[in-house]
Amino acid sequence: MKKSICFIILFFMFVFCGCNSFFSNSYTLDVVAEKKVQASRKGEILKDQKVVLVATAMHLNDVNAVAYRGREYFFVEIYDEGQLNGYIDYKLNGLSPLWVREIQSDEFDKILKPNNKWSKCYLVAFKSVGKLESREMLLKMEVIGVGAMSFDFGFKSLPMQF
Repeated sequence: MKKSICFIILFFMFVFCGCNSFFSNSYTLDVVAEKKVQASRKGEILKDQKVVLVATAMHLNDVNAVAYRGREYFFVEIYDEGQLNGYIDYKLNGLSPLWVREIQSDEFDKILKPNNKWSKCYLVAFKSVGKLESREMLLKMEVIGVGAMSFDFGFKSLPMQF
């Protein structure tokens, strides 16, 4: 009798200790990270078939429309191999930016954060474009003496469905 009770108790201990909640270990959707990926574009400048500069541009208005409103804001992350000494000229649909500012590491947050710790990061603000003009939104970046690249923000991804 004692053996059977011990066996039953031991059996239930193994069964219930082995059970785990599906919801505690399941994947949780990171909405901000998903929006950052959808609002980002990547470009490269090549010289002699070698990458000399890599840049990503993120349209911040698509990531957080409440925080970034009234203007068109872009987070530009630039990685190069120490060759970036020149001036960078930005144009959004042919218009110059209102201002460009380098973002320091103590200003990084959940949205404004580089993918590479050696990158230089910039916040670029333009005059707001209309809804119709946003369908053909093209950000051009020219690094004087190195090359140029374009980021096409004209196409929008579908809204996420939960």
